[in-house]
Amino acid sequence: MPNQISNKNHHRSLETRQKLLDAAEEVFVRDGYEGAQLAEIASVADRSKGALYGHFETKEDLFLALFEHRSTQNIERFSERIEGLANRRQRMEAFRDFYAELVEDRTWPILMLEFKLYAHRHPESKKRFRKAIRIATPIDDDEQFEHMHGILSAKHRTDVELSVLALAPILSGLMLESSFEPERMSKEALGRLLRKLFDALFSMSG
Repeated sequence: MPNQISNKNHHRSLETRQKLLDAAEEVFVRDGYEGAQLAEIASVADRSKGALYGHFETKEDLFLALFEHRSTQNIERFSERIEGLANRRQRMEAFRDFYAELVEDRTWPILMLEFKLYAHRHPESKKRFRKAIRIATPIDDDEQFEHMHGILSAKHRTDVELSVLALAPILSGLMLESSFEPERMSKEALGRLLRKLFDALFSMSG
């Protein structure tokens, strides 16, 4: 009986955490990072503020948890995409297509840009976010990196890592610009542009 109760409580805790993350994404996207209120996030999740604070001490903790959650989802989706692909060319083509398809979500890249600007002005937040990025970035996983790009010289690997790191800020910047030029920078146009930029980055990296 105690184990059943413990398992039930654990399941309820995981469910509450996921509801809070889903609500946080909705409110952060709608109101922006600095405009978002924890009370509103709890309300959207249909949970109390006490339940929220039981999982996340601050709004920043909640945002970083959401960033980690979304990063993990993307890595899992991408890993499934390249599973079974026989060679580097096929994997890089899948990587390019995956990257270009990120235009389907116009809100998250802009929210990331907003949080980065906030963190840039707050040294401790910047330090925490840099740590979160390194944990979530596959280029720090040697086995996964070599599966994707092969075994490279130190200089070549540095160039490839730099190209990978450039992908997210390029996407965020273009998404922001597209909000001012929605007709000229449609999803289709952005997808084509991202593919061209991807090819340029990785051809330059060798």
